Amino acid sequence: MIDAWLSLPLPLMFLTVAGFYSATAVFLFCLCFGSPTRKWMLSFNGAVAELFSAIMVIFGILIGFVASDVWDRDRRASVAVETESANLTMLNALAAASGLPADGIRHAIRAYVSAVTEKEWPSMADDGVGAAAAEEALGALLRIVAATQHDAKDANARFDNLLLDTALKVQSARADRIVLSAGSSEAVKWACVLILALTGQISIAMLHLDQRRPHLAAMVIFTSSVVLIIALIAANEGPFQPPIYVSSDPIARVLKLIPKPGAASPTEALAASKGI
Repeated sequence: MIDAWLSLPLPLMFLTVAGFYSATAVFLFCLCFGSPTRKWMLSFNGAVAELFSAIMVIFGILIGFVASDVWDRDRRASVAVETESANLTMLNALAAASGLPADGIRHAIRAYVSAVTEKEWPSMADDGVGAAAAEEALGALLRIVAATQHDAKDANARFDNLLLDTALKVQSARADRIVLSAGSSEAVKWACVLILALTGQISIAMLHLDQRRPHLAAMVIFTSSVVLIIALIAANEGPFQPPIYVSSDPIARVLKLIPKPGAASPTEALAASKGI
């Protein structure tokens, strides 16, 4: 149930939380001041303010832990994407500087980047999993890099291990990204947050059994704050799920550094412009 709620679009997620806590606030108000239950509820009069304070301290600590978990995962997702982009860029630069035929590696990088941005990002947003096309493109890239070798006697043979190591770093960054897209805060944590918010409403009702207006004011302020906080934190739960998500732009920018098949490289274009 918690997972289904977290997978909702932001407007529906907000309306669900607002509707639930508004309904409980109305129910508690009617329970406290409705004629059938008024006398019974007054028998609980005498609760002290420390009751509400204790619950709010626990609620604040727990919501802080959940928010820290969510935002730390978002930060690590951004780092994983930037690392993947940086390693792809480095792989392209190393291939060009290695003295080896770089067309195969460049083509494999373009195919991988296209699969990630066009297939894998929507897949992560919808299901939290990677795309088979990106997996295949990455495998092809690793095979091409591993097969692109200098002669053992070549002075530039040291590039071989460096090229392969950089390609493996791309694989590692992608693995981190996939794990973060699938992971979420434990449902038990969110269940505790939601239950404690409801307990806070009950404690407010217990503290304001005598007068309607203070009861109503305290309940509206508390409920509005809880709804906003919970909805905003929950909106960031999935680092690759809309509406607030980590963009694929850093990886997509790699395509601008790699000439299309058949196009002249920047070095070749510069040489041609000088008539060399």
